[in-house]
Formats: sequence, structure tokens, C-alpha cells
Amino acid sequence: MSETNRRAFLDVVGDEDCAAILDAIREECKTIPELSDGCDIPLSTAYRKLTLLQEADLVEEKNRLPKDCRPKNVYELSFDAAVVTMSDDGGFEVEYVDSPPEQASYGQVRDTPLSLASGD
Repeated sequence: MSETNRRAFLDVVGDEDCAAILDAIREECKTIPELSDGCDIPLSTAYRKLTLLQEADLVEEKNRLPKDCRPKNVYELSFDAAVVTMSDDGGFEVEYVDSPPEQASYGQVRDTPLSLASGD
């Protein structure tokens, strides 16, 4: 992963609105209006944050054909889990994995380090 992609990842997961969007689409694809309503953010902000999430390669846009046959763009996660580690030079490494490590407890996107969230 390039330095630009690592920085983009860290920037968006640290953003409250982006984290809310990631959490909202964790289990089900949603449209921008659904995300705006569900995350309680303005529609214009939802569009802007989804653009950032797509640029960071965290979200993919898909086309859904609902019962009324009018295609709608929906958004879904493009990864199952991400592992962030600190490198020897003080930077961060981000690795996307197919499934979360077993010892981690993932309920939603967190802004608290896992070591603090688990009570260690």
C-alpha cells in the first residue's frame, strides 16, 4: 500500500462522519439518501464523505435493481477488516485482510484503540 493510500485510510477512519458511514454499510449496501438519513448527516456531506471513502479504496459503488426496476447506486465496504500496525520508523502500516483477527472484538468502527477498548 502506498503512503498516499495509508494516509487516506487513516484520515477517513478518523473522521466521525466517514466512520458512521462505514459502520452503516458494514452489513448492508445503502444509497446516499439512506446513509444521509441513517447517519444523520446532510446529503451534501454524505456525497463528499463517500467520495473520500472511495478515493481511499474503502467503499465501492454498485448498481442495485430494486423491485420498481429503477436502478439505484448503493455503496458497500470493499474490505472485510483492516489491521493497522506501527512500523519501526514510527509510521503506520495498513493491511486489508479477508476476516478480522480472532482476538479482536469488532462491533463497529471505533475511535478508541483496541487495547483501551478491551480494558487491557
